Formats: sequence, structure tokens, C-alpha cells
Amino acid sequence: MQQGQQIPFLPSTSANGAYGYLTASKLDRQPLCGNNEGWGPISPIRYDFTPCFLDVWIATVAAFGIVGGAGALWYLYRKCPPQPVKRNWHFYAKLVGDLMSKFRTVSGER
Repeated sequence: MQQGQQIPFLPSTSANGAYGYLTASKLDRQPLCGNNEGWGPISPIRYDFTPCFLDVWIATVAAFGIVGGAGALWYLYRKCPPQPVKRNWHFYAKLVGDLMSKFRTVSGER
């Protein structure tokens, strides 16, 4: 395979098992982008966008999620009155079930 040419559906592997286009480069670094393909948007060696270009859109969606979630929490705490909850056996049964589910997830059991 020639350098700089991509064969579809055949990823290039390196000695440590990582794919070449996902690794960071210490040489030719651009600001806030550690990949040697740069900001792109189109990769010069693959039929895809560059990893740094994709990271911008993923970070944008994450930022909107954080800001929107904070706004939703603010709205719920400021605008909605707390609802009365009966603390009978049904409440405690759900609470125990939720705690068992959490502990099972943390412990790694399936």
C-alpha cells in the first residue's frame, strides 16, 4: 500500500495496534489539534472528515447539552413547586430496587 493512499475497508494498523489516523502526533502540531491531518475539514488520506474537525462538532453538541441541562435544572428548581410524596412501602420498594440496580451496575455483574 502506498503512503497517502487509502484502500476502502482495510484499516492501516501500527505496531501498538492503534489506527494511524486516530493517533496524536508530536510533530507538526496545530493549535488545539494533536492529529497530523490537521483541521481539515476533508482528510487528505481518507474518504472522511479529519478527527479534529469532527471533535469540534461533538464538543459543540456537548456544550449545548450542558447549557441546556443547566437551564432545565434551573427551571425545575425555581419554577416548579415540590410535589408531596407518600413514603409508604411502595416508595421504599422502588428506592431499594434503584439502589440494587446501581450497585449491580457498579460491581460489573450482568
